[in-house]
Amino acid sequence: MSRPRLSPASRPPAGSDASAVLESWLPQVWAHANLTWEGDSPTLRLSLSGPGGGEWQLRVADGELRVEPMFRTLGSRLPDPDIWVRMSAADFLAVPFPSEDLIEFLPAHADLADLLFASSDDLELLDKLDGRVKFELEGRRRRRWAVDAAFGPLGMRAGRPRTTVSIDSGTCEKLAAHTLTPLQALLAGRLRVDGDRTLALQVLMLVASRMGG
Repeated sequence: MSRPRLSPASRPPAGSDASAVLESWLPQVWAHANLTWEGDSPTLRLSLSGPGGGEWQLRVADGELRVEPMFRTLGSRLPDPDIWVRMSAADFLAVPFPSEDLIEFLPAHADLADLLFASSDDLELLDKLDGRVKFELEGRRRRRWAVDAAFGPLGMRAGRPRTTVSIDSGTCEKLAAHTLTPLQALLAGRLRVDGDRTLALQVLMLVASRMGG
């Protein structure tokens, strides 16, 4: 399976909320780009809290991008996804819409597909992930950004993240530029890990591989 790429210039219209980005913009761009995909992608559940939030399931099946809003009923249990990402709607929108208080999450060569879908090169590493980890980015002027990601059976059962990674904007930019490796940053004390260091490094390596140019 290979991960398709959207146009590097593709960004959602300014002012779009999370539902518009996920349910309208992303499928339309995908369809118009005539992207091909071999096999099915891992299932991603995206749970966004706060104003404009909601819950969606994303996957590629038979070459088609499917974005399905999720609605829970009292006492219901949904099948576990392969990856479960939890964050605020505001922090999700900070990814496609740059903020002067945060790093640029999508450099010129990257697109949302790089963050949302795994490539064949990623699958071996993804299969090894089993746990729930939270990343906290210290931005400027006290702006903080966070994402909580769960992988594998242990991650789906965990009631809270068992590993927390804290990092500042400068270190994050060096990691994205590949002038610093996750291990170097850890050994130098430039990122702080509370919990399972192996899981933290595995996830950081996966993210770095997605953002490679």
